Amino acid sequence: MNLLQKIADRFILQASTNPVDAGDLTRRVIETPSGNIEIWAAFPENDPNLVTNTLLLKFPGTGGRAERSSSHPSEFWGNLKCTSWTINHRGYGQSDGPSSLQNFVETCDSVWSSATRLFPDHQIVLYGNSLGCLSALYLSSRRGASGLYMRNPPPLVELISRRLRYNWWNFGMARIIAKQIPDCLDPRENAQQSHCPTLLVQSECDGLVPPRFQDLIANSYSGELRKLVLNGADHGSPVPEHQFEEYIESVEWLGQQIANYQPLLKTS
Repeated sequence: MNLLQKIADRFILQASTNPVDAGDLTRRVIETPSGNIEIWAAFPENDPNLVTNTLLLKFPGTGGRAERSSSHPSEFWGNLKCTSWTINHRGYGQSDGPSSLQNFVETCDSVWSSATRLFPDHQIVLYGNSLGCLSALYLSSRRGASGLYMRNPPPLVELISRRLRYNWWNFGMARIIAKQIPDCLDPRENAQQSHCPTLLVQSECDGLVPPRFQDLIANSYSGELRKLVLNGADHGSPVPEHQFEEYIESVEWLGQQIANYQPLLKTS
């Protein structure tokens, strides 16, 4: 990894390795030639022996950890009985490092290969929160996902340019950092190659990823996409109480679309 890549990773990622209480989640490890990938699994009714028909792959945001995850939103998907895997990218938790955007693609491919091997008859649904949307969109554009849930997806190149271009001492830095982001993680390009039904949950007052930037991804999406705007919410705000029923209805809509969707391809 070169110096410029390290600068970009330092600017974008917020990796942590401190112990985090995982509650009722179950730890899994995927072994790869480049090191181990840590996954925390949740099961319906907390029973790992319960028969399921769907696998939910979840990717947290830049400072997120898989240990804090849950099976949400699969509890609202009726007959879709989901096992949930939440992934710690390299350098997060006990996944072997280093933490870098350069490692995202290999991790995503390894997780998908393991998932299709262990759950050959399951539908696979993707979930991305903030930066995690880059991983989810990468897989949705290349694999046979049956559905996608996104929360506040960031178009990194445009966001980096916005944050740095107004400071004279950062002249040229935005362009340098943006060039370190792997092309295959471009969320707008991947949205154009994605076709599975998608729910985009957008915070109206998001100060980190303003809605107009999220809409660059939404407007590029090739499949069926439904957008729910959370009124007055910031980037990490919970669903407003007055919109909870509307939110549940949108999540249930996604579950219905997943149940009826036939993926265009499914590769390991």
